[in-house]
Amino acid sequence: MVIMNTKKYLLRSACALGLLCGTASCSEDELGDSIFDTTEEELDPTSHTYQFDRWIKENFTDVYNLQFIYKMQDAGTDMDYNLVPAQYDKAVDLAVLTKHLWFDVYAKLVGVDFLKQYGPRIIHLIGSTAVNPVNGTEILGLAEGGLKVSLFRVNLFDPEDYEQLNEKYFKTMHHEFAHILHQTKTYPKEFDLISASHYEPTSWQDRNGAEMASIGCTTCYASSQAREDFAETIANYITRTDDQWNLTLWIAGKGWKVVEDSGITSYLSGKKMPSMKSYAFSYYYYANARDREADLRTYVGAFMEIDQVYYMSDLSAKIANGTDDSSASGMKGGTKLFKTVEETEAYIQSLRGSYDLMPVDDNDRVDGRTTILQKTDIARNWLSSAWNLNLDDLREEVQIRQTTFNMEALRNEVYNPTDTED
Repeated sequence: MVIMNTKKYLLRSACALGLLCGTASCSEDELGDSIFDTTEEELDPTSHTYQFDRWIKENFTDVYNLQFIYKMQDAGTDMDYNLVPAQYDKAVDLAVLTKHLWFDVYAKLVGVDFLKQYGPRIIHLIGSTAVNPVNGTEILGLAEGGLKVSLFRVNLFDPEDYEQLNEKYFKTMHHEFAHILHQTKTYPKEFDLISASHYEPTSWQDRNGAEMASIGCTTCYASSQAREDFAETIANYITRTDDQWNLTLWIAGKGWKVVEDSGITSYLSGKKMPSMKSYAFSYYYYANARDREADLRTYVGAFMEIDQVYYMSDLSAKIANGTDDSSASGMKGGTKLFKTVEETEAYIQSLRGSYDLMPVDDNDRVDGRTTILQKTDIARNWLSSAWNLNLDDLREEVQIRQTTFNMEALRNEVYNPTDTED
């Protein structure tokens, strides 16, 4: 079990007018001409990076007018952060999967010219994370005015960790590309009004994912501001599996008792479960007549967020209703994680055989499930009308590719290229 640190994760976009103007001019270039000076420095066949550099030129620069920078450039980074370059082998793996799970997807669905015209002009890989020491947020991606996308945390890239590939890298790519698209053609402003009273731009990292789903946000970061909510809605719908998406909607349809850390973390530490700033429960019961008389509730149906992946668990805690949450006691469970609605419902049903189980009141007055689906529909219609993109076809293609790719075959495109096209 991976132990999660207390950081929250940030997908940031810098919307600079000058860069936006630069993007508009790029869209008017002849699509076959590179915007980079490809004659200034010829590839050196004796260089140990020659094969990768050639692959980048043939698959990104020549095709998409895109500069794929894996040798970190100080001038292209924020000097407020202590950053390190990407490791070579990690950069290769991320590059081939970026092509396979992002560029090839759009090329198949809407043609190569779409990303030639609207895709980023620079992708910049950075080996380390960029952590804000003030609030503990960690930047995963940065889109600058539709021109450049920076991807962080490359040295932790693990192609065998399917869930983290999605949450830390490929969701980031689709999130940042959604920013590029809406910076070019504005999405409907009705989206901004749906959760307007619930956004918290400065304290979103302290919120609980279950509670945020209940107000209609797919992640805590989505609850920071409307444009991040829009990009997160698209990115999560595209990359979350059916099981993950359905569990998100299940969570969004519940009421939640949010408990600040009240000894639960220390209890869970012995069970190698993640520490969280707060814990959310969706059901409760009275263990006996004495507890019922004292309104001492045993809360169950606990939400867990591990490195941004949503789960439910068998954790339970006893809390006197109307008292300070620090009074939580009698913790049990915390040894099982449920990844699907079916597993969660089976666990809840097993408790009903012994207890009179009651749902936590949904006091936020928002139908979170309906709200998430409403936001997804707005994004779906906008992508169709503004970009001739079918969100569901996009999701289906990504879902197939992200579960069936052959890492060795993709690496061989760099190190053992063939003369024939696939």
